[in-house]
Order: sequence, then C-alpha cells, then structure tokens
Amino acid sequence: MMLELPFDEEGRLVGQVACTTGCETAVKTGGRSLLNRVLEHGAVGLVLVHNHPSGDPQPSRADVIATRRLSALCQAARIELHDHLVVGGSSAVSMRRAGLLSRAVT
Repeated sequence: MMLELPFDEEGRLVGQVACTTGCETAVKTGGRSLLNRVLEHGAVGLVLVHNHPSGDPQPSRADVIATRRLSALCQAARIELHDHLVVGGSSAVSMRRAGLLSRAVT
C-alpha cells in the first residue's frame, strides 16, 4: 500500500490518500492520477510512503525508477516531492536521504 501525504504552501498536511497496491518490492502507481488527487487538495508538496511486506525497507530498482518519473511529473506540475519513504518491518528508508530522488530517470 502507498499513502500520498499532500502539503500546502505553509507546510500543513491537507490530506491523506491510500492510493495503490504493489508487489512486495515495487510500487506501482499511475503518476497522472496521483497528481490529480494531490492537486484536488490544493497541495504544492507531497510525501509518499509505502511498505514492503518482505520486511526489507531498501527501495527496489522499480521503486527508484517509478519515484524519479513521478518526481519529474511533480516538477512539471510545480509540486515538490519532498520524499518517498519505504517502510519494511520496524525500519524505514528515506529516498531523499539516500540520494535516490535527484538523479535523472533511467
């Protein structure tokens, strides 16, 4: 499952949307439908959170590719993708802190 957490200009949380399911290691989502839901909230920022039922919080290659593509869509829509957190067991990995959001889509 993945949650979308949209934020307004002042950094306030303006919604919470459970938006998709995926396989154990990869998030699968439609970027346009996700952005539409974020825009419906009037948001300018976004944090994504999804879990890995396997218990391993390391983002998969598919997670990284999907997140980078979504980041590019967010940038075009003037929405800041603040982070994508991957939760596994009792741990989480911030894709921003891991440096996985800033590179070009491959």
